[in-house]
Amino acid sequence: MNVIDDYTGLAEADKGAVIALGNFDGLHRGHKVVIETAFAIAKEAKATLGVALFRPHPSQFFDPNVTPFRLMSARVRARLLKEMGAKTLYEIPFDKTLTQMDDEEFVEIVLHKGLGVTHVVVGEDFRYGKKRCGDCETLAKHCAARGIGVTTVPEISLHKSYGKYGSTEIREALREGDVFFAAHMLSRPWIVDGEVVHGDHLGRTLGFPTANLYFNDRIRPKAGIYAAQCRLDGEDHWHHGVAYVGSRPTVDGKDHRLEMHIFDFDADIYGRIIEVAFRSFIRGDVKFDGLDALTTQMKKDADGARAIFGL
Repeated sequence: MNVIDDYTGLAEADKGAVIALGNFDGLHRGHKVVIETAFAIAKEAKATLGVALFRPHPSQFFDPNVTPFRLMSARVRARLLKEMGAKTLYEIPFDKTLTQMDDEEFVEIVLHKGLGVTHVVVGEDFRYGKKRCGDCETLAKHCAARGIGVTTVPEISLHKSYGKYGSTEIREALREGDVFFAAHMLSRPWIVDGEVVHGDHLGRTLGFPTANLYFNDRIRPKAGIYAAQCRLDGEDHWHHGVAYVGSRPTVDGKDHRLEMHIFDFDADIYGRIIEVAFRSFIRGDVKFDGLDALTTQMKKDADGARAIFGL
């Protein structure tokens, strides 16, 4: 997939795409419909399917110290977009210049002259321009004046009682440890990926070696134990295991981390990229009286995860 990190100076070959436009954090079912709609339009028009998003996320630009909230890394998002059929990913720099553009300037400078798009597909809650002055109605008006088609996709949901499929709703589910509902809204298990780093090696001492990674700017789910699977870079096979999320209160830990114990696995994977898929919440985080009590519970947690996976 071709990744373009600006909207100026594009080659003519990189213009003329039909794009899905949004933040696309999580690539949930609602996002998927937007992208699938763009794909169908691109196929009919014999045009390239592109996905355009803002980087960094607007919330991170306006508040660099915002509480971590991202649902996925750029690495996982790019992989999934490629699997969805996107040929070009336009990462529009969200900077001071962009924040000063009103709705019409954004269409003229970024979409028309910059990316040279032929059609734009957005969700019905799309907002853009200085102080979010633009919406789907103004987008359609300004694009029509420049010969650009616009399609607005209504929000989708399981049922009106449950609300829409949205990134905010997924974050709320994860904060409650409800990885089942999060997976339903995402149409896939929620994944955290990163480089395997050295920890304090306590897990190995207790008989439960772990692959450790950090959440960085991604949301922290409810602290505790999860049945999880993981996959190493360059591999297709998913390993089963049990994951811990938290700051390790039993040993007075300070940093918030993800620790993945992989069943029946013994290899040096420090420095490799690993994806951890959360499958089921087992229990919340607890401060134990000592390492013996912690080890006893870890064995129970591992047995519980094995039972969930039918091992």
